[in-house]
Amino acid sequence: MGHTATSPEGQSTTYARANSLRATLDAHLASRDRTAVITAALHAIDSGIIGVADTYTLVLAPLLADTGSAWQHGATRVWEEHYASAAVRTIIEALAPRVIELAAKTPARDITVLLACPPGEYHDLGVRMLFDRFLLAGYPAHFLGADTPVREISHAAETLGANLVVLSASTHYHRVALRQVVEDLARELEPDVRIAVGGPAFARDTGWTTSDAATLLDPAAYELPGLTPDRGAP
Repeated sequence: MGHTATSPEGQSTTYARANSLRATLDAHLASRDRTAVITAALHAIDSGIIGVADTYTLVLAPLLADTGSAWQHGATRVWEEHYASAAVRTIIEALAPRVIELAAKTPARDITVLLACPPGEYHDLGVRMLFDRFLLAGYPAHFLGADTPVREISHAAETLGANLVVLSASTHYHRVALRQVVEDLARELEPDVRIAVGGPAFARDTGWTTSDAATLLDPAAYELPGLTPDRGAP
């Protein structure tokens, strides 16, 4: 059973509210007011202005992407990127009780999902939010975090009974390295365990040949909640 579809009018309202929240968070980050950043995000969710998943996909993920892009172009310093990321991480972790409560009310699915960052990948906030979206959709899911050795991912998949392993890549460099990781992991996993890849590295170039051991993760195929900034679909 998937999440309830949102009408076009409802989507427009959600986008408008997301844009307003994003502007508020940007302003608080610019003034270095960490408390205000966290409080504004949690208040918007607690008051029903915007849902957890839409906050992730329409506000926090784009904020992180824009912050990273600004750093790459020399518009912000490393500490400023870390400052924003730390505030976002606090928001995500503060939402854990809400996610657990909502997930408990969602019909359970029979696919167990394991999410991890492969070796050398330290940007884990995107896949951390994806983990919550899987939980909100009713999937039994487990999150391993950043820089996880292939053998440990394999062992976790076996121990936790994972049917799907999701790996994240944040940059083109990590995306290139991910191919070898996928090949190595596929040899370690049971044949019926699927591997999917995703992350910021695939935002503009979604090419990932079907001959590979992994497929590109399609959130819609798993009925994950959360509108997308570009096309308004989950």
